[in-house]
Amino acid sequence: MTRAPGTAVVSGVGRGFGAALAEAMAADGWTVYGIVRPGTSAAARGTGHGSVRFLEWDIGHPCPDDVAGVLAGATIDVVVNNAAIGSSQKTLREVDANALVQLLDNNVVGAVRVTRACLPGLHRAGESGRRPVVVNVSSRLGSATLQAGGEFAGFGTSYGYRLSKAALNMLTLSLHEEFGAELDAWSVHPGSLTTGMGRAAASKEPATAARELLRELTGSRGTSPRYFDLGSSAPLPW
Repeated sequence: MTRAPGTAVVSGVGRGFGAALAEAMAADGWTVYGIVRPGTSAAARGTGHGSVRFLEWDIGHPCPDDVAGVLAGATIDVVVNNAAIGSSQKTLREVDANALVQLLDNNVVGAVRVTRACLPGLHRAGESGRRPVVVNVSSRLGSATLQAGGEFAGFGTSYGYRLSKAALNMLTLSLHEEFGAELDAWSVHPGSLTTGMGRAAASKEPATAARELLRELTGSRGTSPRYFDLGSSAPLPW
């Protein structure tokens, strides 16, 4: 069963995967509310499709009243929590507590802020007979099971990145526990993307991952909660 395009809210559409996803969804007929940092230039927003409406919001802070009003009035089928900041602090001695707090506030609490602001719109979609979904852009590096098994030993990934992705996975599970009767909750590993935050050996284009997620969103969605690899749809261990 395929699903018709609807309305999506995507954070972090100023660049990388978020920009590619907004463009792919808009081209497919979706109405997209794209969250960007205040002051992001039109050129950096990465899409010329008229059905993308940009909302200026630094998600490391509470939702501005004008953005809250727009989101509260929309019927929202999909929320994609994509916005993230990176860190190069790969050892405990390198970790700066203030920088870590800022990263977690943006990457994790920011996703909570966005989802909460979208909740009335998600409820509205459910009341109209559709099944909304919240997608948290995580990583296989957020898997406690794989990390404990030594799967990524030697990757040199920062503390902040691993902590934030593991926390996003718990957000997915928490949303399912509270709202599982009303919406689907996913964590997705988009792949090793050729973005500013990607690994040096990354080879997957953001546009490819965007098309993969779009196929998941418009196809038969399967179970919830889900934690899976976008490239293969294979489930990942929490």
